[in-house]
Amino acid sequence: MKEEEKKKIHDLLAHWTHAAVQVIDVRHFVLQAQESWNSYRLPASSYFYACKGQATVRLDGREYAADRFLLLHGGKGMVLDVKLTDDELFAFYLILYKAKTLLPRPADHALLNDGGKEPFQLPYALVPHEPTGLYHLAATMAREWDTQERLRAKGTFLQFVHEVMQQLIQHGFHQEQQPLAKQVVRFLEAHYTTRISLESLAEQFCYSARYLTRLVKEETGHSPIDYVISLRMEKAKELLARTDAKLQEVAAAVGYQDVLYFSRLFKKHTGMTPSAFSEHALAAPPVPDRLYGKPGLSIVDEKGESYSVNDNRYQRSFGGIVRMNKKSTRHMATLFMVSLALLVSACSGTASPTPQAEGSVQEQAGAAQRELTDGLGNKVTVPAHPQRIIASYLEDHLVALGVKPVAQWSVGKGDVQGYLQKDLAGIPAIPYDLPPEVVMSYNPDLIIMDNAELVAGDKYSQYAKISPTYTIGKEKNSDWRKELLIVGEVLNKSEEAKKVLADYDTYVAESKEKLKQGIGEKSAAALWVTAKAVYMARQDLSSGDVLYKDLGFKVPAVVQEISKSGDANWNSVSLEKLAQLDADYLFVVNSKGVSKDEFLKEPVWANIPAVKNGHVYDFTTESSWLYTGVIANRQMIENVLENVLKQ
Repeated sequence: MKEEEKKKIHDLLAHWTHAAVQVIDVRHFVLQAQESWNSYRLPASSYFYACKGQATVRLDGREYAADRFLLLHGGKGMVLDVKLTDDELFAFYLILYKAKTLLPRPADHALLNDGGKEPFQLPYALVPHEPTGLYHLAATMAREWDTQERLRAKGTFLQFVHEVMQQLIQHGFHQEQQPLAKQVVRFLEAHYTTRISLESLAEQFCYSARYLTRLVKEETGHSPIDYVISLRMEKAKELLARTDAKLQEVAAAVGYQDVLYFSRLFKKHTGMTPSAFSEHALAAPPVPDRLYGKPGLSIVDEKGESYSVNDNRYQRSFGGIVRMNKKSTRHMATLFMVSLALLVSACSGTASPTPQAEGSVQEQAGAAQRELTDGLGNKVTVPAHPQRIIASYLEDHLVALGVKPVAQWSVGKGDVQGYLQKDLAGIPAIPYDLPPEVVMSYNPDLIIMDNAELVAGDKYSQYAKISPTYTIGKEKNSDWRKELLIVGEVLNKSEEAKKVLADYDTYVAESKEKLKQGIGEKSAAALWVTAKAVYMARQDLSSGDVLYKDLGFKVPAVVQEISKSGDANWNSVSLEKLAQLDADYLFVVNSKGVSKDEFLKEPVWANIPAVKNGHVYDFTTESSWLYTGVIANRQMIENVLENVLKQ
């Protein structure tokens, strides 16, 4: 280790020794396959400690490979991104704190000369040579915090910091050399629509307003406030040129509530009033159209792999997950859709339409649209017969009702629900988190959301400006049957939905009787086997609902236990519990990367009755076993009958 680095570490240790410390929060997170954190801005100084799985982690633009154990430290305002690099879970602790050093600040201090960073703002990385001690302290701290033992948690935090300092002294650290000026400019670019003052900027970065002003002026040629104004004016010009937004809406969109003040500023910076600029833009030659926002924006954004699906279907969401707000991206495009279809329909036909009585006009208008109240209490006016529908992760219901969406749910790089592709082949994929720009590009006339998380914050208003948006909500989407009926109502296909359910119930009754005649009363379990873990379906959700409620298989004791302790559709099961599984039949989703016969050679499977008797049937992730709905469930039942009754 170089002498300069040793000095920095010992200086950091000295500041910790003489610091007043407050623990803000201690959290344990588990991300599942294809999930990610995008652009999470640290609200305080933080330790990030990875303890399981693999991921690519970016702290303020610098990338780290988190394999096994990785410790990162970042300061308030820095941006954290986490993206899984394999198909398994990734677990980590995030410890937020505030600290104030009681040491003087000499001008030649090693830390303060390193990019101007305060001691507790300093970003660094450490791969611990002795990771288990840190893990024990982090886990203990999280338990103490959750049980409100805050003083004890603070004591454990200081032990954690002491262990980190000792390992830094022994092994050194790798520092992120991000200039403070670039951090401040990035902050301004991300928050230009909010109220920013020099005082709030100084508080955010813990430096004087005069010092930050000098840094930003050297970086951009403008003072912080002038730079914010220039950002606002550029965005305002884009809105005026590319949308039909009203003047007050443009002003509000870029951070001004006073329209008159905005107009004066706009004219000062452009030499034209907003109205004149808009008219000039209309008269200018047209430019190639593109999605609003980032140039080159693709259907699947490289950071758009975090997702949340509803409670009653395939969730890459296993037991013990705590969620944080991972992304709060404000889209600036203001869209006002005019219902041209009704206007064209009304004006087409003869040049002089036959006059109609007022009552008949109202009846026609009523027939063209309906007002419904969605699961969140929103009044939604929907078309009587929508033609261009986006209902991400509700495609099973759509197909069952004979409807094809204009785009279908996907995760990662366009991975869709494989079992539906017989009906949805050729339908383009749309990212699971439905970026408003991408939704807009499909020009939908109806959007159906399955849960409130997808419309959190200001997202509902963004979608509602594109087209009528109906959110089903948890009360209904936790039961696929209720959800199907709701989708049928929204699509004006209630009778079709009832018939689909009736036909399904008939099919279930016939299949259940066939099984009873063929094998009698037997037990079964649905498992998902991956390279690093085994997951078990709850008895009342997903494929568990099909096996136990629909087909009448007995519920093994281990499944009952897992169902009581795990909230997700699929919950991890320990090898010890797996060895105790008393199931006559096993239905396995195999994504382990080896054949069924290969992984069944492992000793843990040896005493399971289904394994002993050769009653283990495996399926790929392209099958319907990880999902639910009429079509998914029918395919599962077909799989069961085909395999169990052939013997």
